[in-house]
Amino acid sequence: MICPLSPAHFVALGAFQLFTALLFINLSLAPIPLLTFIFLCGIAPLFPRVSFFLPIISNGRNKGRGVALTFDDGPDPEVTPLLLELLARHGVTATFFVTGVRAERYPDIMRALLTAGHAIGNHSYSHSPFLMLKGGSTLRREIVSAQHIFLQFGIVPLAFRPPVGITNPLLWRILLENGMFCVNFSRRAADFGNRRVKDLAHKILAKVMPNDIILLHDVAPRGGDVTQLLREFSTLIEGLKEKGMNILPLAQLIGKEVMHRGSADSGPNQAEQFYNGLAATYDQEQFTTAVSMSRSTEYKLYSARRPLLFAGSKRVLEIGAGTGVFTLNIARDCAEVVAVDISENMLKQLQNKADAEGVKNIRILKGNVEKMPLEGCFSVACAFSALEYLVDLPAFFTRLAHHIEPGGTVYFITARSSLFRFFTQIGNAMRQGLWLKAHSRREIAEMLTTAGFERIAISSHLLKSFLSGGMLLEVVAHKPVTASASGGE
Repeated sequence: MICPLSPAHFVALGAFQLFTALLFINLSLAPIPLLTFIFLCGIAPLFPRVSFFLPIISNGRNKGRGVALTFDDGPDPEVTPLLLELLARHGVTATFFVTGVRAERYPDIMRALLTAGHAIGNHSYSHSPFLMLKGGSTLRREIVSAQHIFLQFGIVPLAFRPPVGITNPLLWRILLENGMFCVNFSRRAADFGNRRVKDLAHKILAKVMPNDIILLHDVAPRGGDVTQLLREFSTLIEGLKEKGMNILPLAQLIGKEVMHRGSADSGPNQAEQFYNGLAATYDQEQFTTAVSMSRSTEYKLYSARRPLLFAGSKRVLEIGAGTGVFTLNIARDCAEVVAVDISENMLKQLQNKADAEGVKNIRILKGNVEKMPLEGCFSVACAFSALEYLVDLPAFFTRLAHHIEPGGTVYFITARSSLFRFFTQIGNAMRQGLWLKAHSRREIAEMLTTAGFERIAISSHLLKSFLSGGMLLEVVAHKPVTASASGGE
């Protein structure tokens, strides 16, 4: 479920609490917290790197000395074709944040951009500098209208850059609804849309740092001196190389695809987009950060169950396999693992691991397990902190029951409803913009019973105390031996 929580929500909550407390302490001071919050709401959007209303990508995540070039406001018939020639000579790939109205006006240039291998981002339809002061319906229309134009070229931009880099409280939900994220910048020359072209390269080169996202504009400068503008661009590229900076595609610098080729329906959803961006560092995060407490507990529980549930199994379905934290071990115990995940980048990590270790019995499937066809029957179906993303868990269990062989097992570890879990759900909503579902023992038992499973064993784990019954539920359920499996949809 989309739930875009941001720092602004908690600043507002804190301001209201202080306001309430001050009503009883000093009435004259009571308005100050609320006025401070209003002030922050007014000034935060003017800082393009501040994630006050939503997560904003303004820097890369590359470990080397990489930077990315991005061009706004085009395409422009005077500048963009010449810029494409310049970039080709230097062997540089850039990202162009294009307005819908210009894409519609100059389709040949759009096709040239794509043919040259550059990426396209959404920069709204009309590029109104006051877009963020308008209502949500206008903002949604500006973004979606531009997306419709881009679809005509067979692309779906995933990255959105707001005009002038200004954001507002409504933007994140609209981006989440359209499978998009916000990208601003960390380095610019204050060229004011190429109104000030002189020394553009020098201004950027004087302060450029690794992982900078550089903002430029591919529109004709005031006075029409396109030659000087292109000279500045060339000087900038040469200067970056002299400084030992690698000019990378934006997607490579930030670790997230900024454009999808195909139809809007085939583009990534919110969870897929999030995990595609996390794939490269996922394993490190799972075992070296605060998340490791939960993952380590899961791994310990799985290891204890492994000899009984997985050893000697025929086919195992793993839901939300990710980078293969559990998959490779499962594969060593069974004839075949069908590993399903929504994230292409996560599954690539899994495939690389399997290839490196010579594991050949893993079948990788990308897709939403709630919607994709499941072929044949499985001895075991398992999931580790993945079922929280499913929209209709009872319906999925009922469907899954048709694909578990008689006497087969469903084994999963999932979030348990609790006070502690509530706080992690809030944290996840701030990070992903999604509210991940948690369930009680009774709810899980009812779902599985209704789906036709029996001998259901549910135990709780992690941070169990007199205040909390634990944050994780470990669940084992069996399909009756007398049940017949359909093996199909």
